[in-house]
Amino acid sequence: MQSTEVLERIREAELKVEEDIAKAKEEAKEIIKKAKEDAKKIIEDAEKEAEKIKAEILEKAKADIEKEKQDVKNSLSKQISEIESKGKANMQNAVEFLYKEFIGMIEYAQA
Repeated sequence: MQSTEVLERIREAELKVEEDIAKAKEEAKEIIKKAKEDAKKIIEDAEKEAEKIKAEILEKAKADIEKEKQDVKNSLSKQISEIESKGKANMQNAVEFLYKEFIGMIEYAQA
């Protein structure tokens, strides 16, 4: 083999290595690009899922608050009804007491 042939083969080998390196760099760029796209999609999906979970939690909290509000309202309505009933019962006693006092005052005034 002549030195020119050897040099030519070395040059061909160098070109092949350079091509392989360029190809590997391009593949690496594609892999990185794909990984970034996949990561972006994963993040977007996670954000959507987080929003869904957040909405579910808020909806449950609203429902719990509404139930608690209704329970308090029902309890207070019951208490008001009980007080009203006692008041009506006592009103009759108060009317009778006032009537007796009034009659007593009239009788005393006439005496």
